[in-house]
Amino acid sequence: MIGPPIVQNMVPLEASVPMASLASILCTEELLSRPRRVPDHDKENSALVVLVSALADSPRTILQTLTDKALEILDADSAGLSLLTKDQKRFYWAAIAGAWRPHLGGGTPRDFGPCGDVLDRNVPMLFTHWERRYPYLRSAMPLAEEGLLVPFYINGKAVGTIWTIAHRTDRKFDAEDLRLLESMGRFASAAYQTVQSIEEVRSEIAAREKAETELRKLTDSLEAEVRVRTQELEHRNAELAEARARAAEVARVTSLGVLTASIAHEVNQPIAAARNNAVSALRFLSRSPPDLEEVREALDCVVSDVDRAGNVIGGIRKLITKTPAPRDDCFDINEAIREMIVLTRGEALKNGVSVLMQLAEGLPLIQGDRVQLQQVVLNLILNAVESMSSVDGARRELSIGTGRREADEILVAVRDSGPGIDPEHLQRVFDSFYTTKPDGMGLGLSICRSIIDAHGGRLWAAPNEPRGAAFHFALPAGN
Repeated sequence: MIGPPIVQNMVPLEASVPMASLASILCTEELLSRPRRVPDHDKENSALVVLVSALADSPRTILQTLTDKALEILDADSAGLSLLTKDQKRFYWAAIAGAWRPHLGGGTPRDFGPCGDVLDRNVPMLFTHWERRYPYLRSAMPLAEEGLLVPFYINGKAVGTIWTIAHRTDRKFDAEDLRLLESMGRFASAAYQTVQSIEEVRSEIAAREKAETELRKLTDSLEAEVRVRTQELEHRNAELAEARARAAEVARVTSLGVLTASIAHEVNQPIAAARNNAVSALRFLSRSPPDLEEVREALDCVVSDVDRAGNVIGGIRKLITKTPAPRDDCFDINEAIREMIVLTRGEALKNGVSVLMQLAEGLPLIQGDRVQLQQVVLNLILNAVESMSSVDGARRELSIGTGRREADEILVAVRDSGPGIDPEHLQRVFDSFYTTKPDGMGLGLSICRSIIDAHGGRLWAAPNEPRGAAFHFALPAGN
């Protein structure tokens, strides 16, 4: 719950006290010339381990964990995170650590305050006694001797600041503090975006569960009403039109159940991938010395996975509303496949699967929805990896190839060396809710075929030689 903003508790200055200029309270240039303290990399790496753990295990607490660690590694007296409200008229303090903790939920105006000055100039800034210019900050006790702020961004747009405060006269921030806070700011951006996306996915799942509950209630009600109507119809031959209307309503609600099951199936994979990548980042940090490059890559993958979850949800909405695939969107199918191979690299390694790419050069561009077609490739890759996980004593090989098929088609093939598909199942693997997996839902391949059909293409399955299964799809080549 966001508490009352500090501006509502403003303590006015005497009329004789003039308002200081912005230049008089800035000492950013002085910060860069101060003696720089020696970096404590062990402490910094320890903080990163805690932050990655929080992102993997308790994402809702990540912002508070971030401010706690900023307070610790910068030896500050207060630290916090300011975010713009939806109307962008003020900042609210979403997380605070240290002496200013009681002010959690307060904030400052967007157009007249330190946070607004930082966003207007899009640079880090160091203030001293900012209450001399912004009188409402006199009510934020203890007063700030120095305040160091850096902007942080979501999707390239500055939406807030992360800040630390020294209430002591003997604590002066330096260039090392600025480096650390900028690093924390970058992590804050990725973490906040991840949390927002996870919350969106959770909201979608909650909506699915609510729809399923309503479906069960309506079905039970309709079944009871049908029984009553049936008994009445045994005595009289009438209220037939109404029974037909009720049957149509059942069919509509049943379709809603299929929709919600599809959403659950498609978002589960990127959510699981995001957590796996966060755990991988934690493992790289635990190495001696920590492999920070791998950590950065893993965290980039976390953000990509969460973005992919949002894109999948958007793609499913398009499918449900039967929105045509955009025909003016052209892309390189080989590049799109390489991106999916990167995203599934961890799953392949975990299952001992070697990946072979045979991507033909000089292919024309594909016209259509890149996200939806990547969804098809991703589903086929993960299905192949899962099928080979049950193979013992033999090489597990996944082959992905592209090429021309006749003059006007692009062919994509995904082959595995798994147990293969029983010939009697080949014609049914694309049917909705048909599956041979103990815990499968039978939706993945059905959705894949719908996507390919919407793009004017064809998707089919065949045995692979000498063993395994092969899935092919052909798409019209672009002009």
